[in-house]
Amino acid sequence: MTVGISKQDEILYLNKTLDTIKELLDKFGDSSYERSNDIKSDRRLLWDSIKELDEIEVQHFNQNLAMQEKLYLNNIEKIKTLRNQLNSPYFARIDFKEEGESPESIYIGIASVIKDDFDFLVLDWRSPISNMFYDYEMGPASYTTPNGEIKGEIVLNRQYNIKNGEIKFIHESNSSIHDEALLSVLGSNTSDKMKNIVSSIQKKQNEIIRNDKTKVLLIQGVAGSGKTSIAMHRAAFLLYKYRKTLKAENILIFSPNDVFSEYISDVLPGLGESNISETTLEDFYKSFLPSIYNYEKKNDYLEYIYSEDTKEKALREKAMRFKNSLEFSKILEDFANKLPNMLIQFKDIIFDNKVIISKKKVSEVFLNKFKNVPFIDRIESLKGNLFAQVETKYFVQAKNKNASDFGYNPFDHGNNIQSYLKEEVSKQVESMIETINPVTIYTYLWRDISKYTKLDIDDICDFTIKNIGDMNILFEDIIPILYLRMHMDGFKNYKNIKHLIIDECQDYSPLFYKIISKSFKNATFTILGDINQKISNDTNIDKKEDIEVIFGEDNTQIVSLTKSYRSTFNITEFSKNILEFGEPIEGVERQGMEPQVLENVNIEETILEKLKEIKESGFESIAIIPKTAEKSKELFNLLKDKIEDLNLIIDDNSHYSKGISIIPSYIAKGLEFDSVIVPDCDKTYSKDSERNLLYTVCTRALHSLYLLSSSEKSRLL
Repeated sequence: MTVGISKQDEILYLNKTLDTIKELLDKFGDSSYERSNDIKSDRRLLWDSIKELDEIEVQHFNQNLAMQEKLYLNNIEKIKTLRNQLNSPYFARIDFKEEGESPESIYIGIASVIKDDFDFLVLDWRSPISNMFYDYEMGPASYTTPNGEIKGEIVLNRQYNIKNGEIKFIHESNSSIHDEALLSVLGSNTSDKMKNIVSSIQKKQNEIIRNDKTKVLLIQGVAGSGKTSIAMHRAAFLLYKYRKTLKAENILIFSPNDVFSEYISDVLPGLGESNISETTLEDFYKSFLPSIYNYEKKNDYLEYIYSEDTKEKALREKAMRFKNSLEFSKILEDFANKLPNMLIQFKDIIFDNKVIISKKKVSEVFLNKFKNVPFIDRIESLKGNLFAQVETKYFVQAKNKNASDFGYNPFDHGNNIQSYLKEEVSKQVESMIETINPVTIYTYLWRDISKYTKLDIDDICDFTIKNIGDMNILFEDIIPILYLRMHMDGFKNYKNIKHLIIDECQDYSPLFYKIISKSFKNATFTILGDINQKISNDTNIDKKEDIEVIFGEDNTQIVSLTKSYRSTFNITEFSKNILEFGEPIEGVERQGMEPQVLENVNIEETILEKLKEIKESGFESIAIIPKTAEKSKELFNLLKDKIEDLNLIIDDNSHYSKGISIIPSYIAKGLEFDSVIVPDCDKTYSKDSERNLLYTVCTRALHSLYLLSSSEKSRLL
């Protein structure tokens, strides 16, 4: 069916769609109410009848309840989506003329709207036919179905801005995503949560989102290129396309911090999907490592490396460069492979002062029979094997007569000779093991580090061993210790996770990716980051190809996004000039005010003055971004009585909300604000190694940027 092209035709179609959504809301609302009552009734019935039902009947009852609850929750999710659609049911229309057929009007929204179970008024943006909106301009076009390719041409291409069920404007153009519509989206104010971008996805972004063939998709995207949004929309696309086998609980995202997790928490629900699971590095390692040590938190580590220079800091930076290198990753792997020989001192198995199994045979079993078994499991396998040998010898020799030859006392073991033998074998095997504490084992590596490298790193060795001796585990030592623990235990395979998203990938070490590649063997990956936004030149992945080496070239596809959509052209150009080297950056042609660099000013007075200007411009989301949390706290105490509802965000317990926030540089990473004020753009940023950080801070701004200095401006500007 072709819909007329006049404004009145469009209003009539919108009203028809809205009426259908209201009917569906009533239908699902009634169904949910009835199902809720049925669940309550069945629960009462089960409780009242529990004594009269057998085990199979109870199981059947519980299965039925579980199914009813699942259907009820599905209805609730559908109602949430429909309520969102009442505000804006669709954002685009293409009229597609299939070869030999009449044109068909296709309206595209965040989810389908179906009238009377067969009349598709709106199609989901993830459907194959909707793909044409993103990939084609007016003219020849095609889409793929299970039965093959459908060819034709697009004869009309429109984009809408619909709010509160009313058409605000209609854009019509030859391009797939109209420049005027895109600029309108980019020019709007940001909010305290990341929004979906279905109405403004660009062609290259769309190709990434719909890529379901690549095992490891690595996205190098400059600041503001939409890489995190792309990852979330790719998750939504995979959930749509593979909805029979892939659920939200099968997707996991490694988030840089909890503030960022909260920031992206509305994207998938806004697309009609349940939120996926999320974790941080701290959450991930917590359950694997001994709790008796003090593990440095990521934010404390970042605060330290961005603090004033000291002699100890210089040594630590040297240590970080080495510990986060590919060379150290290989050293640790080599060391881990030698652990079975290092950690066990083979002894004879003895009962009543008699050698029952020689230490030579014990070593042969451990080193040969179970050589492909992880260390901890190998110990248990050794115990089982030796027990079986001892048990056989006991019963062959004694037939219960010579139990005393094994030192067995029936009064100690309730006449259970097997229990006694098993206990004794276990004790004797455990006495052979020096330690299974991964932290202690890590110190063994550092005491023998000269065997693995010719580098002069005695100072790093002493520094590392001293900190561990003080029960302090520095952030850069956590992943190596985790690797040793997992190597000993056997890398846990998280079979339930079928897709893994890793954000800010440049801030993780090569060793982290080795752990991930071994722990999520069943998963595909979306790995995204920006080399230009590396935490420090002393840490982590140096280039995107480092990740490709770990996962394998055949499994990995690298995609570069060089266009920044977040900031005005003026801010993008200003920010990229801070960098000396790095990935190329292209700004979108959205003109705005030039960034203001203000030297020799009173910081407090200037902030208050600029906040007034910003508010008068209509901007609502404003960030003051000092370099460190310490500086953030100082500034907050200075301004809190002068700025109403001022937010301080310095750790993962802080809540990011719309308004004026003071937030340190490393937590602001990944977020965006209408306006940004950098209050310490002086000698605080003086080293070339801090260019990436200053660039990251400046690229948080969408519309206006102010850089303040109480003295001369930073030499990096």
